[in-house]
Amino acid sequence: MKVFRACVIIIRRHIVSLGLYFGIFLALSVVMPALSAEQYGMADFSAMKPNFTVIDRDGGTPLSEGLRAYLSRHGSEVILEDRKDALQDASFFHATDYIVIVPQGFHDAFFGGREAMTETVVTTESAKGYYADGLVTQYLNQARLLKTAGNLDEETLVSMALDNLSIEAGAEIKRFEAGAPVDQVYHIYYRMGSYIVMVLIILCISNIMSSFRRPDLRMRNLCAPMKPRAMSLQQMLCGVLVSIAAYVLLTALGFGIYGPKLAGVDGRIIGLILLNFFVVTLVALSVASLAGLFIKGPNSQNAVANFASLGLGFLGGVFVPLDMLGEGILAAARFTPIYWYSQALDHICALASFSGDALAPIWRAMLTQLIFAGALFCLTLVAGKHLNQSERSFGSVRTELDA
Repeated sequence: MKVFRACVIIIRRHIVSLGLYFGIFLALSVVMPALSAEQYGMADFSAMKPNFTVIDRDGGTPLSEGLRAYLSRHGSEVILEDRKDALQDASFFHATDYIVIVPQGFHDAFFGGREAMTETVVTTESAKGYYADGLVTQYLNQARLLKTAGNLDEETLVSMALDNLSIEAGAEIKRFEAGAPVDQVYHIYYRMGSYIVMVLIILCISNIMSSFRRPDLRMRNLCAPMKPRAMSLQQMLCGVLVSIAAYVLLTALGFGIYGPKLAGVDGRIIGLILLNFFVVTLVALSVASLAGLFIKGPNSQNAVANFASLGLGFLGGVFVPLDMLGEGILAAARFTPIYWYSQALDHICALASFSGDALAPIWRAMLTQLIFAGALFCLTLVAGKHLNQSERSFGSVRTELDA
């Protein structure tokens, strides 16, 4: 196992640089899931709070004051002067989302059976403004309904309208035949895990392969009593162990950081997440083996590692959710293994039952990843054989020993 021990020595010599990379990725694995969960998380819902302005030209009747009170429950009032230029500036500069003007005579028209209309100004492209306009419509419709229902004085009518509009229906989310849902940050952590594990494995494997491809070392190894196949198998064994170590390290890190958030989650779902992550680790090993054939120095090593991992990550939905990508990008992403990893992860985290139909897309996505890994390993063997038989295989390969 001399070749295997040499591979271990090479990894140990690069432990500082690899530790620096891992420290950066450790920070990313903590910060990015939290930021992404706030941006894309759909678990919590809170109503919008529009900024509104009420311009009362009807003398402050109970009806208009009730409108002001109702809007204040759902937004924040912005006090403006009743001047045309002030209202135009506030709307243009988005100081307020919605302006409602209660014209003079509105009270008399409303209770006199005539058409009573308010004037409104909605800030351009403001969803909050349209929401506030809907609130005004709800209040006036409730007041009209109570006016036709009985002979009520104005203050009682406004009070009853506000009471009726304050009634809210509660909603409770229940999951049947499943445990608690997977926490959003844990989901995002494993979505980013494919990028992190790919960079780490490419850096480790490329260091090993580039060291053994130095021309003087290759010619000396060809004269050694050990067969080239045995050397390759020992290098491959070291690469497998490095990949398993990266998988175990990142898995343990995920449990250490987000373990408390997994309380109540079905163990089978966590098992599927870990299995899917192991499959993508094999994909990362295959990509690293192929990329290592063409890396000839530290500079190209970093470039290839970042280009391959970032490119596959962006196409595969690591940094941007798949449902936010365009159809053209998705069509290209289907030819990358990380896309199928993200698809499997999304299906796993959304599981509500473990029937065959529910698990079918998960197994299909994992199988597709394994096909990618197998194809890349075969391509690595073919390309490696071609390079070993060509004169280019004895070209210059720069390592830290040349410095």
